[in-house]
Amino acid sequence: MTPLVALAVALVAQPAPPPEDSLTLAAAARRALAVHPTLRGATAAAAGAAASVGEARSRWFPQVASQVAVTRFEEPMIVFPLHGFDPARTAGIAFEQTLIQGTLSLSYTLFDGGARGARIGGAKAEAGARAAERDATALDLLADVTRRYVAVLTARSILTAQDDGVRALTAERDRVGRLVDAGEAAPVERLRVEAALAQAQAERVRAATDLDAAARALARTIGVPAIDPAALTPTAGVAVDSTDRASLRARVEAANPLLTEADRTVERARMARRTALAAWFPQLDAFGGLFGYGSGAGEFTTEWQAGVRLSYPLFAGGARSSGVARAGALLTAAEAQREAVRLELADALDRTLAAREAIMARVVALDAAVVHLGEVARVERLALETGAGTEAEFLRAEAEWRRTRAQRAEARAAAVTAQVDLARLTGDLSLDWLTQNVENER
Repeated sequence: MTPLVALAVALVAQPAPPPEDSLTLAAAARRALAVHPTLRGATAAAAGAAASVGEARSRWFPQVASQVAVTRFEEPMIVFPLHGFDPARTAGIAFEQTLIQGTLSLSYTLFDGGARGARIGGAKAEAGARAAERDATALDLLADVTRRYVAVLTARSILTAQDDGVRALTAERDRVGRLVDAGEAAPVERLRVEAALAQAQAERVRAATDLDAAARALARTIGVPAIDPAALTPTAGVAVDSTDRASLRARVEAANPLLTEADRTVERARMARRTALAAWFPQLDAFGGLFGYGSGAGEFTTEWQAGVRLSYPLFAGGARSSGVARAGALLTAAEAQREAVRLELADALDRTLAAREAIMARVVALDAAVVHLGEVARVERLALETGAGTEAEFLRAEAEWRRTRAQRAEARAAAVTAQVDLARLTGDLSLDWLTQNVENER
């Protein structure tokens, strides 16, 4: 069991911790692992599959059973002794209407063509597949929490940029209004500023609703009624994994739980085919028991018996050959599905690396653009105040700066999710990984 899964299982078994006034990414992820129903269900399924291994192993042990029966007959019948009856001897023979029988029996299969071993192997493979499914669910949940957490931070940054723009345009509207009232500016300048302010206010409303929706989505994921976006600690960025593509592909092949699940599914299908082939072999069983007979009057006798039984169906209507053919087809399908999963993971790795490269370049470009456009907006404002600039140029520069700040926030969020998606593919994603690579600012 991986450290991540061990932690997830422990958290699922414990009550979720109460939310705190401040919420870090690691705390949000830890709470999601404790309360989210998808992981709870996957953990329970893995536990059930693990228990089925013990159930299959029980076939290697002798089967011991007991039975007691009381039978009432219409007419008296012989109840003692039932076996070893000598018609020439009448002494010691009891006739009663009530017959009491007790049995303690033991049976053991000496040979079954390998069916038991194949069933145990199939149960182990199923348990491994469900454990891998649980691992994949935990990784998906961690990635989803990170995505939702960063979405709240992004929406909060965009709302801050919109608030800054609204304040700047409000101040500009007041300044232009004074100039128009004094006859130093044309009324059209005030109309131009008011139009820009109305647009900025509309964008601010949209940013506020986006922030509310993102906060509600994160709250649902971690199982709390509501989240204050201001309580989230900003992330310090993401550490970029510079491992070469070939090494990353090898890590995906070795550790991705989806591929592990596909491998276990193939093994389970292989064991099912072995079970089907075992039907072509005879089955040899040993049995024995202790039997007691008596009457309602209290006369009882016991005896033992033991033997071996060889069974083999001479004709089954084609059931055995059809079962082998079906199991073989399912094995072929499982192997094909495994190859499909391998191809899909390779495609996902290529897409993730391409997206990460593109988004990291975009982050660098937007970082520079925000700095330059902020300076442009400052210069345009100074030029406007000294009479060397125009209102239209200032408004255009301010709007472009505000829009670029929002784009930079979205690009930084995309950079974080791209690196998280890569860690999910390679199986490296965990609480420790989040702490070391996408941890919050101190």
